[in-house]
Amino acid sequence: MNEMQNNEEKKSEIKIPEDQNLRTTALIDILYLTNLTWLYVFSLICPLFGIVFGVIISTGSLSAKGKRIGKICLILGIINIAISILILIMLAVFRNFLADLIGW
Repeated sequence: MNEMQNNEEKKSEIKIPEDQNLRTTALIDILYLTNLTWLYVFSLICPLFGIVFGVIISTGSLSAKGKRIGKICLILGIINIAISILILIMLAVFRNFLADLIGW
């Protein structure tokens, strides 16, 4: 009876051809990279998103790869805040320069 169960299990297993398995793996890699790209883009666009998700992913992840992704999102969010502050300072200085130049 045990042999019959083993035979039925072997029949029910789906055998995937090697080329199809490689294509599936490539598709999974592409989707993974696409998700990472969007995560990084949103971290650059919205620094709060990058900081919050960076902290959540880096502290909650068990793998080194996950911690690295969280750290990158956190760094991108902080860089975006720093660049935004620098741009605001430059705009304020430029506004004062133009006001002095024009005489307003």
